[in-house]
Amino acid sequence: MKISSFGQAEKYLLSFTRQGSVQIFQGERGLEKVRYFLSLFGSPQNRLKIIHIAGTAGKGSVCHLISKFLVAHGKKVGLHISPHLVDVRERFQINNKNISKKEFVFYLKKIIPYVQKVEKTKYGKLSYFEVLVGLAFYIFFDKRVDYAVIETGLGGLYDGTNVVDMKDKLSVLTRIGLDHTEILGKTIEEITYQKAMIVNEGSEAIVLDQDKKVNSVFTSTAKNKRASITFVTPKLFIRNNRFGSLINRFNSGYQFENFSLAYETVRKLSSRDNIPLSLEKIKKALKTSYFPGRFDIKKIDNKTVILDGAHNPIKMRAFIEGLRNKFPTERFCFLVGFKKGKDFRSMLDCLTPLAKEITVTGFHNKGQDSVISSESPQVIFDYLKTRFSRVKIYDNSQKAFTDVVKNFNGKIVVTGSLYLLSEVYKIIK
Repeated sequence: MKISSFGQAEKYLLSFTRQGSVQIFQGERGLEKVRYFLSLFGSPQNRLKIIHIAGTAGKGSVCHLISKFLVAHGKKVGLHISPHLVDVRERFQINNKNISKKEFVFYLKKIIPYVQKVEKTKYGKLSYFEVLVGLAFYIFFDKRVDYAVIETGLGGLYDGTNVVDMKDKLSVLTRIGLDHTEILGKTIEEITYQKAMIVNEGSEAIVLDQDKKVNSVFTSTAKNKRASITFVTPKLFIRNNRFGSLINRFNSGYQFENFSLAYETVRKLSSRDNIPLSLEKIKKALKTSYFPGRFDIKKIDNKTVILDGAHNPIKMRAFIEGLRNKFPTERFCFLVGFKKGKDFRSMLDCLTPLAKEITVTGFHNKGQDSVISSESPQVIFDYLKTRFSRVKIYDNSQKAFTDVVKNFNGKIVVTGSLYLLSEVYKIIK
């Protein structure tokens, strides 16, 4: 396929999209495949300073903050996150800005021969996610970034990003909860182990101090890997650092957890890599930080719309806590949709106390790592109608959003899935 435009590049990438997350999770063989792919162009992942982030909740926010803080200190930073909301280039940021469409096409064409070579081996065809992981490392090495901030896609141990072998990789572990249990395990200990296995032999890890069961797995994994581990306790962090009124920016304790982890990560790097740390630069970066899809407040047709991609119970609880703190007397119209297989019942139970009205919808996303379908709006509606009286149902998420904005007099919340937000952002940007 000839690729000369961004549209053609996107179409080419869609040929790597697969059905269902279980099918793209191939364990050790998947890691071998990605390592082989990267070896074809010099294993750039082992020639970069990597900050690797895993966890159930907050990892995207932590990635963004680490990148912002390092850029504020004059460093050139590559940022790779997933999934993207609107544009695949969100996965390839240099100093918190997407690379240009022209650059994206240029770099994709550079790696296509290697993509084709992998397909002819015993490993077979790469997945969409694997192609983009390889592309990220290629771009960041070619751009000579000082640091590459890499978010895991799913889990950690067998995630396609877990191919960095260097001891100077710094791992960051955020809050852990039950999610993707069909793949990562049914217990909190099993899931924690999967996440913690991004920690390299003899390396360093910054981890959030949390549940004893989680901390125990963090500690034992670090011990087995002869890695040093630093626990970040947000309450102690508040006492020991001078951020003053800046702390009031955070709508929930979970947001402060993310900030604490990001700050401690940059503090560790400043000590290790001789970067003079400036609290003023941190404060300035925080004031200008913007992360689409995370408590994103917009004005649309004179209506306040809050968009948040909370897609599991732990994230939804954090988001609802933030809503309560930010708007203590408000009742909202919620527009919700959930990826198939998610614990939507627990998430709905979190948000119904703040709801004046709930609109249920669905989505079907073809432009991501795998073809993503939503839980049936009718199934969600049937659960809600016995618990809540003012419920509407739409098959089309964009039509649902347009009607809610037009007809509801009050604040509107869109939540339940990043894939739902992706469809909504496309008509408001």
